[in-house]
Amino acid sequence: MKINAGIIGMGIGQKHFDAIEGYKKSQVSIICEKNKNKLISLRRKYPSKVITNDENKIFKNKNINLVSIASYDNYHFPQILKCIKAKKNFVVEKPMCLNEKELTIIKKKLKNNKTVKMSSNLVLRTNDLFNKIKKKINK
Repeated sequence: MKINAGIIGMGIGQKHFDAIEGYKKSQVSIICEKNKNKLISLRRKYPSKVITNDENKIFKNKNINLVSIASYDNYHFPQILKCIKAKKNFVVEKPMCLNEKELTIIKKKLKNNKTVKMSSNLVLRTNDLFNKIKKKINK
C-alpha cells in the first residue's frame, strides 16, 4: 500500500516530512501551515506539493491516507477527531491531547472506528535517557 500523506505544522512536522518522503512507498501531497511567512517559504521549497493554511483540504482529500499532526498542542484533539471522522490514519506529536476527558473521547471514537490507526511518539517520555536528562534539568 502506498502512503499518501498530509502534514499539519512544519516545525517538527519537517522531520515527519523527511521521514515520509524518505520511504519509497510514501509521499507527502499536502502541507498545512498557519504561519504566513512559512507558507511563502514552503511554496518555494516544495513547488510540487499543495501548500495551504486550510487543514480541511487534507481531511477532504480522498487520496490522503495518513495525516501527520505536528501542530500546536491545543489543536491536536480537534485534528484527531477530524482524522477519525474522515477515516484517516494519523501520527500525532505529543501530547496527544491536553486532559483525560479528551483522551476518553479519542479512545471511544477509535473503538467505534476500528479501521483508523493511530501512532504517537509518547514512548520518549518513558525513555531512560530522557528521564536522566529531565532529572538533571530539575536539579
